[in-house]
Amino acid sequence: MAEKKNRTGIGNILIYILIGLILLAILLYFLLPFEISIAIIVSSFLAFIVFAATLVFYRWVLLKRAKNAAKYIIFSFIAKIIFLGAMFYLIIWLDLVNIIAFAISFIVFFTVFLYIEVFMIYKRLLLK
Repeated sequence: MAEKKNRTGIGNILIYILIGLILLAILLYFLLPFEISIAIIVSSFLAFIVFAATLVFYRWVLLKRAKNAAKYIIFSFIAKIIFLGAMFYLIIWLDLVNIIAFAISFIVFFTVFLYIEVFMIYKRLLLK
């Protein structure tokens, strides 16, 4: 029963963040030039995908009660670096968005999601 509550809590957090990103995307689409708004929208959803995958992975490690959790955390960090490198290469290669706006907004969103992730781990929200 506690496991169901955990999924719902993390699920609610992810849903609220996703709704906020969708509302931000709609607002930016009408306020900024097309290339810049698309760059910010793509970078925000890319950072969200990394954030959500990290939370799910950390929750899996915590529920598994792994003896060597540091090994899994290092693995997730390497997987994030490889995934993000491939996505950045693809986005630069396709040349569909403003690269400067994409990079700056990605750094901002990634930092915000990292702080939320650290806060959730610190407050043990992954286990409640």
